[in-house]
Amino acid sequence: MSMMQRSKNFWNELLWKPKNLLSLEQLKYHYLVLERNPTVTESNKKLLVETFRSIAEILIWGDQNDSSVFDFFLEKNMQAYFLRILTRQPGRYVVLQLLQTMSILFENIRNETSI
Repeated sequence: MSMMQRSKNFWNELLWKPKNLLSLEQLKYHYLVLERNPTVTESNKKLLVETFRSIAEILIWGDQNDSSVFDFFLEKNMQAYFLRILTRQPGRYVVLQLLQTMSILFENIRNETSI
């Protein structure tokens, strides 16, 4: 990928990134981040950890405010991505965040249909 293409992709993502951090649109943005980063590398490790943390926040917010958020999470099978990452031994930093994310979800999701 040329420097020009990378720059163009960066600006497209920056312009598309939703302004509301707790929203279905933000979850969709994080889904794209996960799709574009199927494996953990040294260069995307921090991005993925922040993405996992943010997904947990959005899902907890969605549980209380917008059921379409959890529906999207299930429809896109995002939890399978979490499990795939764990099986690839991504390193302690990523595993810790993923386990913490899953724990937070199990602890805080109140809507029975979300569980």
